[in-house]
Amino acid sequence: MLAAVLHILCLLPLTSQIMRRDPQRDVWLFTSICIAALGTVVVLGLTGEEVQSRGFTAALHWSELSVILIFGGLVICKGPKQIWRLAGYIGGYLLLFGGIAGFFNVFEPVFDPSVSEPVLYSGWLWVHIGTSLVTYALVTLAAIAAMAYIVQENALKNRRPNRWSRRLPPLRDSEYMLVGFLKWSAWVLVVGIFTGFALRQVEDQSLFYLDHKMLLTLLGFAVICALIFIHEKSTLRGRMAVRFVLGAWLLLTLAFPGVRFVSGYLIG
Repeated sequence: MLAAVLHILCLLPLTSQIMRRDPQRDVWLFTSICIAALGTVVVLGLTGEEVQSRGFTAALHWSELSVILIFGGLVICKGPKQIWRLAGYIGGYLLLFGGIAGFFNVFEPVFDPSVSEPVLYSGWLWVHIGTSLVTYALVTLAAIAAMAYIVQENALKNRRPNRWSRRLPPLRDSEYMLVGFLKWSAWVLVVGIFTGFALRQVEDQSLFYLDHKMLLTLLGFAVICALIFIHEKSTLRGRMAVRFVLGAWLLLTLAFPGVRFVSGYLIG
């Protein structure tokens, strides 16, 4: 419980960015990102959740850390468009995941399944874990940019910009980011899928058996590729693109933390 409270407190400075009248890429933003990252690392140390753990709360915490690190890296390196304007919304997303992880950490099964030794010492495992976390983080950033697009679009349609829409990136920037993040995630996900099949070879499993995780991942990859193809070949814009992005995020959420939740609490 102490770890959960500490985690949430460390995420509050980043979430409070949403209250700034004019979000800026300044020291206060950099500090809030560092506090969020440091707090998540400390929580992982206190709970002892390793990156190869197959527990539900471990999946949430490590996915949070990957989102923070990628977002922070893009902000520091002056990433795509005005991405720093999404800081408060990303903080809110992390706060939600942190709260869910804190709640279920109380009911975490005593046996936290991990990988077997032959796989643990395989390089394929670490590449697969890394690509999975990066892919999920990129799709998450795309989903948050998609929500920003909806807010800006509604404000423009009603011709009534509000304080929330003024703090977000412009409409074109949001669209650029949501498509760009999905393109990056598609390339990383290709590596993740191939390493997933390689791990099956190490574990002496059938390459042609599709479990829930692999099936949902392949469906998510198909949705991402469909959006990229249609966007390049036509003038796919607006809410249709947003639906594709949110659909891909939902499928990957079910494939990553969703499968961990089912195996840990429902059928574990």
